Amino acid sequence: MGAVQSKRMGLIVFCVLCLVFSVYGVISASHIPSHIEGVALPLDFMVGIPLGFYLLVVRPCRLTLLAVIPVIWIGYALSVLALGSSDAGILPLLLSALIPVEVAIAARECLKIARAFRTAKAESPDPMVWFRETMRYLVRKDAPVSMAAAELSAWYYALISWRKKPYVLSGEQAFSYHNAGGYMNMMLGLALAFPVEIVGVHILISQWSIVAACIITALSVYAAIWLVGDARARMMRPIAVGEGHIRLECGIQMEAAFPTSDIEAVALSDREIEHIGESERLNYGTFYRPDAWLVMKSPVEVRTLLGAKRVRAIGVSVDDPKAFVFAINEESA
Repeated sequence: MGAVQSKRMGLIVFCVLCLVFSVYGVISASHIPSHIEGVALPLDFMVGIPLGFYLLVVRPCRLTLLAVIPVIWIGYALSVLALGSSDAGILPLLLSALIPVEVAIAARECLKIARAFRTAKAESPDPMVWFRETMRYLVRKDAPVSMAAAELSAWYYALISWRKKPYVLSGEQAFSYHNAGGYMNMMLGLALAFPVEIVGVHILISQWSIVAACIITALSVYAAIWLVGDARARMMRPIAVGEGHIRLECGIQMEAAFPTSDIEAVALSDREIEHIGESERLNYGTFYRPDAWLVMKSPVEVRTLLGAKRVRAIGVSVDDPKAFVFAINEESA
């Protein structure tokens, strides 16, 4: 059995045991003497289960200790449910003892997170790298790391990046793509329509439910911020061709970097890549209509919102396709 299967099996066993013990503890609470019940159940739920979670899940999967804190509070909720009161047994004493431990864990992990962020910021000028490397400390899986980094980057670009300069390294020639295919015009139209739509929908739905209206309004504002962040990222993260290399970007949705010598051809239409299967393509053209397809000699890694993928052809949009193709051919020569 491989390491991944062992970790997965350990997680499954832990979840099953927790479920069994939790259900048994809550059901059997009325049959246990009160002086034993008030001690045993809180210790099981708030100490035993979190300790098992740490040994069977956190350590094997190299997760942050912060993951243990929600398990402790779930154990506290189960203890209150089983005992019928938050003041029963040793609950108050145990809670007062565990809170300093949780604060110490949180402080320690926050310092490590801050250190990881500072290290990433010192090593790269790209904000997405800052967030990705920071999230990698918290989550080891590639897909959730990419999604969390994209989420944080959207908020960064929407709210903080307005005085920053585009991400271009020394010796690189930048190619913008935020105006390609009318993308920015569409975004400006949405920017004009969103405030009216959000207010109108809120007033309409509030006639039936204030809570539903507030939820929908919050989601609409979140969507607006996310779109602004992606649009801003498209301006701040141009495609760049440098000395023997190329960096492809598409806002916060895609990025790839590889030598120009890996490029087999640059196709300007879909017909030229019909020999490449759909599974080997990634289309990041504006409205799925790319201005250029970069066809690779062999599959290269592309980082997307859902993690890394390996493909042979990448479709992109640029504001000046001819200059883009010329720069690639010049570097490949």
